[in-house]
Amino acid sequence: MSEFSSRQYDNDEVNRIIRRALKLENEDTISHQDLIETARDIGLDPQIVEAAIEQEQQATKKEKIRKVWLKRRKVGFYSHLWSYLIVNGALLLINQFTPGPWWFQWSVLGWGIGLAFHFKAIFLTHTKKFEKTNKSRHRGTNFMMCNQ
Repeated sequence: MSEFSSRQYDNDEVNRIIRRALKLENEDTISHQDLIETARDIGLDPQIVEAAIEQEQQATKKEKIRKVWLKRRKVGFYSHLWSYLIVNGALLLINQFTPGPWWFQWSVLGWGIGLAFHFKAIFLTHTKKFEKTNKSRHRGTNFMMCNQ
């Protein structure tokens, strides 16, 4: 034990050690009071710990909201994709069974460009878009308070 008395631990190590200790105790959680007492025992101000708990709760809530937002956007994209496939499949059949030149490829191309931009907006730029969307929707109000 004396070889560890002067050792310093970074945040990741502390997190892993505490998690491992909780697993060894067959505990998945720790009470609020135990957390505050543990923080006090290691020299942390309980008010700072309370502030950190509040920040963690807000970050968790914001992450849940972001996941729901992203899921809704993905559902919208998949709905768009199904519409694209069904309508253009029907147009292909109509074009195939009617006389005249092929024309359905123009709807496939035009709508496909729009679908590609929709894909890009959903799957390649979602994090920045979420922040921008929520800042503009909740300008002048507390974002977390609006979504409680």
